[in-house]
Amino acid sequence: MIYYVVPYSLTKNIGEAYNDYMKLIPRDKDFACFMDGDIMFLNFDWGHIIQEVVDQLPDAGLISCYTNRISKNKLQLYGEDSSDILVHRLIAKQLDKEHRGEYLKINKKVSGFLMVIQKRTWKEMGGFPAIPGKILDIDGLISRRILSMGKHIYLMEGLYVFHYYRMAEGRKFKDHLRDAELYLASRPIGSKYARRRRMLQAKKRNNRIIKNRRNGSSLHMHNLQRNGLAAVQDGVVQEEQPEAVYN
Repeated sequence: MIYYVVPYSLTKNIGEAYNDYMKLIPRDKDFACFMDGDIMFLNFDWGHIIQEVVDQLPDAGLISCYTNRISKNKLQLYGEDSSDILVHRLIAKQLDKEHRGEYLKINKKVSGFLMVIQKRTWKEMGGFPAIPGKILDIDGLISRRILSMGKHIYLMEGLYVFHYYRMAEGRKFKDHLRDAELYLASRPIGSKYARRRRMLQAKKRNNRIIKNRRNGSSLHMHNLQRNGLAAVQDGVVQEEQPEAVYN
């Protein structure tokens, strides 16, 4: 059994949140699939895709997949950063069609947008690192501990998920990583300062997005053609349509 969870920590201790969820899983042979709150599955049967790989790797230390946008650990990066969700849908469909059930042994630390880990492995680790005030790089600490135990890290070649990862805000935006209570206390939601600041930030961000869309295509036509994906013309994804059948 695989349990799908999206951990969140109000106290900025994501490792503790991972541990709390893992404690809820009933059997050592079961798995947890930890996901970031800003990822999106693009295959309708994503649970079956993951299950098929897990069934082949019952002793895996950690299993992850491809995505469009991360800051480190480029082995998980497929290389398409379009803002058009239909482009990512086509990539997910193609990888599922061509590589479903396939996997790579990478044995490198992973970005934690999606991590499948067995409860037995978690117990053997002595739990995940729970460090007060720590959100970033917990996935790296988990990866290194798993590798130090002699277990392997795998990449599902047939699964691709969309990762928002501060696409509009920029990679350096980290306000959401602060302790929520401290952040709100320092900038009350109803204060004039907070309202004015949010309005200015939103205006700048929206103007930047509009400018980028006017100045160039966000669909990365070259990458799509290189990878043999369906053509994208005039901002519209041209998917293959089944021929009509007349009786």
